[in-house]
Amino acid sequence: MGKGNLLLGVLFLVFIRVTAQTEKVSDTSSLYNLQQQFVNLRFGMFIHFNIPTFMNQDWADPNASPTLFNPKKLDCNQWAKAARSANMSYGCLTTKHHSGFCIWDTKTTDYSVMNSPLKRDVVKEFANAFRAQGLKVMLYYSILDTHHKLRPGFITRQDVDMIKAQLTELLSNYGEINAIIIDGWDAPWSRISYDDIPFEEIYRLIKSLQPRCLVMDLNSAKYPSEALFYSDIKSYEQNAGQQISKENNKLPALSCLPINSSWFWKESFPTDKVKDPAMLIKNDIIPFNNAYCNFILNIAPNRDGLIDDNALAGFKTNW
Repeated sequence: MGKGNLLLGVLFLVFIRVTAQTEKVSDTSSLYNLQQQFVNLRFGMFIHFNIPTFMNQDWADPNASPTLFNPKKLDCNQWAKAARSANMSYGCLTTKHHSGFCIWDTKTTDYSVMNSPLKRDVVKEFANAFRAQGLKVMLYYSILDTHHKLRPGFITRQDVDMIKAQLTELLSNYGEINAIIIDGWDAPWSRISYDDIPFEEIYRLIKSLQPRCLVMDLNSAKYPSEALFYSDIKSYEQNAGQQISKENNKLPALSCLPINSSWFWKESFPTDKVKDPAMLIKNDIIPFNNAYCNFILNIAPNRDGLIDDNALAGFKTNW
């Protein structure tokens, strides 16, 4: 990042933080208070469930047919009960991953769950199931969209409008969303910059729809750890080598890790060993929580739409 862009980033950060903290979000909830509330949530469930689930890979073919998405026993209540059994406080679902397949009833594209054999709004079922267990609801959304050909250098105003329309649906139709985790934005592997898809425009849209919703960019960890750049929460993806300082971190943060070997379900998962809950508690949850960092553990439901027995057993451990 050039010095000019770095300065602009800092100035924008200051503007966002000053505005949000001087103009109350609602009642007594400033951005600072919302960040503290997020950290206090401590531990949550990340749920990678989308068309890659049915392709044995994390990055799906952007031309994969919606007919592949057919979880015949889908039960979001099972997910929510597992989260509750592990003393988690929230869940976050991959509404759209990098290949652009939407698992909600969207009016923006035909490339969605409504044109799959399931024909059910998974985001709605997820939100209802988690709230029924007293859990907060967060959503993951990918800016990178290979099906709709959102590529650096070729992004049009129409592409930006589609993203805004999709975010508007997600933040208007499913009740209170405590945070939206955005991916595929300003990442080395997406190369879609904060100018290609204008960050300030997207940020202001989200806050206009849900003022209490925290905006979290998974790719913001590459910026200096002393300040928040392009994100309300500093995020660290451990699998990508992003490590938070457990001794010196002073910013509201999130660290994420899958309980399996990768994010989306693989055919070997039912018999693969999952990460040891005792070690996750010792090495992740406790030290991260002590460092102003929330920990989110990913589970990958299988092709039936259920959590495998071996992973489910891990969630029933005394967390």
